[in-house]
Amino acid sequence: MNKFYSALLRLLNPDPILFWAYLLPALYWIYLTLTTNFVLAFDSEGYYTLARLFYDGHWSEYFRAGPTREPLYPLVIATSMFAGKWLGISYAYPLKIFSFGFLAATMFLIQQVLKILNTNRWIQATTILYTGFSPILINSALCLYSEIVTLPWLVGVVLMSIYFVRSLRPSQAPHFSASIGLGLCFLGFTFVKGVGEIITPLFLCWLFFYGWRQSGLKIFPFLRQAKIKILLVLFVFYPPLLLYKSLNYAFNDHFVLTNRMDLSLYGSLNLRAQSPLTMDNFLNHLSTVPVSYDLCPHFFHEKCSHWTEPSSAEIYLSREDQLSKQNLTSAQKERIIHHEILRAFFSHLIAQCLFLPQEGMKMFFWETSRGSFVSYPPWLENLFYTPWIVILTTLGAGFCCLGGFLIACALLKNELILITFVLTSSLIFSFSFVHIFHRLTILAAPLMILLNASCLSVLVSAFFASKVQKTH
Repeated sequence: MNKFYSALLRLLNPDPILFWAYLLPALYWIYLTLTTNFVLAFDSEGYYTLARLFYDGHWSEYFRAGPTREPLYPLVIATSMFAGKWLGISYAYPLKIFSFGFLAATMFLIQQVLKILNTNRWIQATTILYTGFSPILINSALCLYSEIVTLPWLVGVVLMSIYFVRSLRPSQAPHFSASIGLGLCFLGFTFVKGVGEIITPLFLCWLFFYGWRQSGLKIFPFLRQAKIKILLVLFVFYPPLLLYKSLNYAFNDHFVLTNRMDLSLYGSLNLRAQSPLTMDNFLNHLSTVPVSYDLCPHFFHEKCSHWTEPSSAEIYLSREDQLSKQNLTSAQKERIIHHEILRAFFSHLIAQCLFLPQEGMKMFFWETSRGSFVSYPPWLENLFYTPWIVILTTLGAGFCCLGGFLIACALLKNELILITFVLTSSLIFSFSFVHIFHRLTILAAPLMILLNASCLSVLVSAFFASKVQKTH
C-alpha cells in the first residue's frame, strides 16, 4: 500500500525536468503522426500481407504460406487494422501510435535502469530526450518495419537480468517475477527478430554463470537453491517458441521460426569466402562500416556494389535455383544449404575472422538523419538530408557509441554496465555473421544509449566522489 501511495504521489507531482523530457518528444510525435506517411516497399509489403491474413481471420494460411516472418509485428499491424476499423480511420494512425508507444516504453525502461545506478536526473533527462528525438528511432516508428517493436524488449532484458541476478543471492526471498519477466522479454524479442534464438542461449548461459559467481555458493548448493528460478526462465521462453515451430512443421513441414536465416547466412558467408584476401578488399569492406553514410563511393566507386545486400542475396538465390532444378525435397535442400554454410565458414576461417569484426562494427553506426520509407513534411525532409547534418549524426553518434563501448570495458566491475555490455556484445557478435544493412543496426540503439549513459553516470559519480575526498 505504501509503495502504491508513493508511486501515486510521484505521478501527481512529477520531477519538472523529467516531465518535460517526456512531454517535448511526445508533442513532436503527435505532429509527425498527423503529417507523415509511410511508404510500402520491399519487406514492408510482406509484413502488410501477413497482417491482412490475421485481420481477415486466415491465420492457418499464415502458416501454410510459410515459414514466413516472425509473428509479433504482423499481429501489431493487424491490431492496428482492427483499431482503425473500430474508430473509422486509416490503420496507419493506430499503427503509428502503437509504434510510438514502443518507443515511449523504451525511454521509460532506460530511465528505470538508470535509476538503479542512482543516475543524476539531468543525465536521465538528457538520455530520455535524445532517445525521444533520435531521427532514426522516430523514422523506425513511422515506417512499416518491425525494428521499433524490438527496442523495449532488449532494455527489458537488461532490467530483468539485474533483478534476476539479485534474486539468486542466498539472502533473497524466493520470488519468481524476475525469472518470468526475463523469459518474456527474450520471447518478445525473438518473436520479432529470429536472431533471438541465438542470442538468448548465449546470454543466458553467461547470466546463469555470473549469477552463480555472485551468489558466493559452490555449484551444487547454488543449483539446489536456484534451479526453479533458472528453469522458470527456460520454461517461459522455450515452450511457446517450440509450439510456434511445431505449428510451422504441421502446416508447412519446416520446424523453424522463420525462413530468413538461411538466406542471410548463406549469402553473407559465401560472399566473404569468395572475396580474395587483399588490402583492396579489406579497405573496401571497411569503408562500408558507416552503413547509413556509405564512404565506399568516395574511394572505390564501382567496387562498392560487392559488399551490398543484393550481392549477398544473389548468391543464395542462385544456389537455391540450382537446387530447385534437381528435384530435391525441401529437407534435402536445407541439408545441402546448411552443409555449404558450415563449409563457407570453416574452410575460409581466416577470411571470415577478418571480415566478421568489420561487419560487427556497423552496429555502432545506427544513428542517421537520413531515414527511409517515410514521407516527411518538406521542411523536415530538407533538414534531414542536409549533408553536414547527415555526416554529424551518422559519424558523430557512431564514434560516440564506439567510444562508450570501449570505456565500458574499463568499468565492467559495475553490474549494470557488465550486463548491458555482454548483451550488446552478444547482439553484435550474432549479427556479424550476416550482411548488416541499416535497419538491423537500429536493434543496437537502446543498448548503446543505455551503455553510454551508464558509463557517463559512473564517471560523473567517481569525479564528484574524488572532489569530496580532496575537500576533506
